Amino acid sequence: MQYQPPKQYLFLDQKRKLGMMKRIKKQIDKFDLKPEDLGFYNNLITSKQN
Repeated sequence: MQYQPPKQYLFLDQKRKLGMMKRIKKQIDKFDLKPEDLGFYNNLITSKQN
C-alpha cells in the first residue's frame, strides 16, 4: 500500500499560514510600514543587479 499523507493536517497548516499572512498585513497597514522600512527595497535592488 502506498503512503498517503493526511490531507487534514495540510489543510490546517495552510489555514494557519493564511491567518498569519492576514495578521502581518494588518500590522503593516497599522504601522504604515513601507518596503524600505522592512529592508525589502535594498534586496530588490541587489537582486536586479545580479
